[in-house]
Amino acid sequence: MSHHSDNDMDNGSCSSDDSDIAFASMDFAGVNFEDDACGDSVNSAIMDSVDEEALEIERQCLLQNTYDPLATTNEISTIDTAATAPDSGRIACLKRVKDLACNISNGRYVDALKSESALYVLGSDDINSASTSQPSIVDQIHDRVLSNCASVASAVEAELFAVAAFNLFLQINYTGPSLDDKGVTPTELPEDVAKDPLDGINPHPIFRESLKANKEVTTDAGLPVTKPVEANIDKEAKKGEHDAAETSGGANEDDCVEVKTRLNSYHNAVLAELCVDGDWPCQVCEVPYMLLLARSLLLPLADPRRAPWSHSINATESANANEKGIVVVDALSAPCAIARQLQVAKLMCARTAVAHQRLLQGDEASTTLWDEVEASYMSCISFYCTGLDPVDNKNGQNDALSVAARVMLEWGLAQHHFGREGMGKKSFQEAMRFAGLSVEVTGAEGKRTKYQQKATAQYLVKTKSKNASAYTERRGGSDAREAEANARKDNKQVESQMIQHNEDSILLERVKFVDEEENKHYDLSELDLSILLALCLDVKNENPMDGLTAEQMGGYLERILHQHDDWMIYATSLLERAWLECEKNHARERAILQIQALCDQHTQRLTMTQSTFKAAVEDSAPPQERLRNLHHIVYPPRWAMLRDLADRYAKLGVVTSAAEIFVDLELWDEVVECYRAAGKENQAEKIVRQRLAEAETPRMWAALGDLTKDPECFEKALEISNGRYASAHVALGVYYFEKGDLRASAESYQRALKVKPLQPAVWFRLGTVCMRLDEWDDALVAFTEVVQQEPEEGDAWANIAAIHMQNKDPASAYPALIESLKQKRTNWRVWVSKLYTCLDLEKYDEALQACNQLLDFRMKKNASESIPQLEEKVVRAIVGGALVSYKDATERNDAAAIDSARRTLSRVRDLLTRLGSTSKSEPWVWEVSAFFNDTVGLDEQVLEDLMKQYRALLSIPGWETDTVQLPKVCRVVRQIYEMHKQSDCKEGLIKFKLLLKGVVKKVQASYFNREVPDEAKDLESLLTEVESIVATEKE
Repeated sequence: MSHHSDNDMDNGSCSSDDSDIAFASMDFAGVNFEDDACGDSVNSAIMDSVDEEALEIERQCLLQNTYDPLATTNEISTIDTAATAPDSGRIACLKRVKDLACNISNGRYVDALKSESALYVLGSDDINSASTSQPSIVDQIHDRVLSNCASVASAVEAELFAVAAFNLFLQINYTGPSLDDKGVTPTELPEDVAKDPLDGINPHPIFRESLKANKEVTTDAGLPVTKPVEANIDKEAKKGEHDAAETSGGANEDDCVEVKTRLNSYHNAVLAELCVDGDWPCQVCEVPYMLLLARSLLLPLADPRRAPWSHSINATESANANEKGIVVVDALSAPCAIARQLQVAKLMCARTAVAHQRLLQGDEASTTLWDEVEASYMSCISFYCTGLDPVDNKNGQNDALSVAARVMLEWGLAQHHFGREGMGKKSFQEAMRFAGLSVEVTGAEGKRTKYQQKATAQYLVKTKSKNASAYTERRGGSDAREAEANARKDNKQVESQMIQHNEDSILLERVKFVDEEENKHYDLSELDLSILLALCLDVKNENPMDGLTAEQMGGYLERILHQHDDWMIYATSLLERAWLECEKNHARERAILQIQALCDQHTQRLTMTQSTFKAAVEDSAPPQERLRNLHHIVYPPRWAMLRDLADRYAKLGVVTSAAEIFVDLELWDEVVECYRAAGKENQAEKIVRQRLAEAETPRMWAALGDLTKDPECFEKALEISNGRYASAHVALGVYYFEKGDLRASAESYQRALKVKPLQPAVWFRLGTVCMRLDEWDDALVAFTEVVQQEPEEGDAWANIAAIHMQNKDPASAYPALIESLKQKRTNWRVWVSKLYTCLDLEKYDEALQACNQLLDFRMKKNASESIPQLEEKVVRAIVGGALVSYKDATERNDAAAIDSARRTLSRVRDLLTRLGSTSKSEPWVWEVSAFFNDTVGLDEQVLEDLMKQYRALLSIPGWETDTVQLPKVCRVVRQIYEMHKQSDCKEGLIKFKLLLKGVVKKVQASYFNREVPDEAKDLESLLTEVESIVATEKE
């Protein structure tokens, strides 16, 4: 797409239009569509009034939300019919475009999808039957768009058709109102009103066979039918369970739970088409076919050269290649020329890709979808945001800045959804700059409660927008009184979503500031309010969820809630505030009711929070108003809101209501926990079996496998998903591991990773199994994948080090241990591994650090039992190595090395002193200490160490007859004698004689009537020698 601002297009510049009329009859040879100069000369010759009118309708309907059907009708009538006479279908195409735009602007998405455009965009049954060689619906639509959209007008028609499908998906899964009006429809309406509103378009007839949606199962397509599920399987089971329930005090009459049923093969076929990188879409989403249709149409319209998400090939790598049925398009081809004309296709394609990511259930964002989203938004930013200066936005009349701000805001939210670095913070700041919004965060004195006497400091967010006045004028219209009345009506409708505090609450609805000026706020546009919500989200992303963060977010939300201009912006603010208030004692009740009300507003059924027809329908915003700003905010899908509500109910002890919600969401682990808390342990399995009897899904079979521990259930889940349900492979791996079949477990994990490689937990399990199988190379590959995907996984780093140590490669183990200790600083096992690795690498200073760290761990309460003591060989190796290092440095006369070795020797002495200070010091500690002190020349300390070693040896029971300890005692006694002999101290020899005599007597007493060992005989000879020396000195 050429990079121009909206001003270029509005001023009649033709440089942004690179094509087109019927491309089948045109020769593009030698035309460089990437060159703006060339594009200018070509564009004016090939664009006609039909294409220009279609592009204007696209811009007004999809980009500016200002489409006026009456105005376009008059413009169509003025088109030069003589110029278009050779192709009478051009006018018909433009009229279909106008009808689609009218239906989209009025929220009639079902009518748009049922219009005659479906025939022109998707083709007929005959065409489809003749081209069913493509195994995938995505491939079929992709090829059809590339071949059939031969003009800009026809491409706009396909784009609007896709947007209608996308909006219907969002309406049913995100914003509401749902298409089910049971409970509020007056009884006098005709019977056909009760028919399925999506009959004939979910799916469209041409795809029914490919998606396994035959006539027998199309009655309830996409809109789940609520059916009561009996909690029993057969009569015999029912009777036995009734008796058990009476015995346990359970109420059998409450065991009937309503479960929503969906199409089996059709629903799974659509979800399989939406599967990306091994991540399965949310099983409980409704009408996923609409998202599939929108994605399949918009992707080739926005970027014909990009292969669909289900293929691993990169269409930009090789031109004119045809792999797996995907046509790779040349950059100079007609579809690429048309794609450069469509102003909004890339933006809409990016929006559908973000919605696609939010539909997936993987722990990590899809890299395939991220590549697509990033490329699309970069193109949009280049087109809409380049060359714009907010200073030129005089009086808020420059719509290009508003579009640029929305694009930057959506790009920031996309980064948030994909979990990218920064989470969109910079993009939010850019959106503020384009929108001319200024935000000041400050504080002011105010009161929060009804009975508060003294004002305290309160968090305050002040805002001012340059676009506020222009925004008010656009909404007001020419008649001020009518505009004011409409605004009051709209605000009252939007404000009806809020649940007020009850009369007993002590909290004020809003903070009452002391200074009246602080209670006044400038009007903001809907775009400004959306940016404020993004800034609130940024506070949440950058800070831990504590009281201070909640206070900061509350300031932004309170400012947003001052205005009631948009249904979904207001609903998002209420939802965020409710989440914060759930942590407050005085506001928790209102918060739960608020979340319940927001969940209920999705449906038109009569519920607890909308108990009248007026509340359910008349006070409800129409679909087009709810969807107007949905892409500029972060509003959760219906299944996520219901799960959050169920979790909060469960925490409050309302487990039965929580279980019913979890059943609808097919969260069977949570269902089991709730029914167990309610005393209905068998209820979950009954519901799963009943659900399987009505609609088989991979998740359901896997859930039954989790409940029954039956591997055949997981095999069935894989059969239904064509082997693409990675969780079933993982469950089989766990099952075989628990059974001891390590080989089968490893194979299951490998199959799971082939389907979904980005699973660090599964890679870790595979590595563990390979280690047990002594397959060290495979284990190393597995743990390497873990740390590549999760660099902060300390256990994986430790296992990598262990594998290198097993392979006798301490040099490779060392850096892995360093990374492991960054994350697992308190894991003593990692420190032990580092100790031995450093000894192998002769890193004695770090080995000493590891020893001291292990001693610190042993000193902690309740930790000494599991942490091993330092081994004798380790300390001896450190002492010996440090002494050798010092000797080598001295011989080389290396001053730096000598200084380093001296510091090491000082640390060795500190370690030996610390080891000797423990109450259970071993004799070898004093032996090593004596050796060290003797080597470094501390003679006085040597004798003290030898005496401590002697006492430690004599404290060992049975040393007299121990073949290991007796030689040690004899050796240390002789060493003590040599020290006294060298000192030439008479008093010392006398003391030693008494010591020696005591040792000899104990040995002789132990060997009464037996031959004394040679070591003891040497001591007797030594005693005779010492007595002779002492007697000589006395004389």
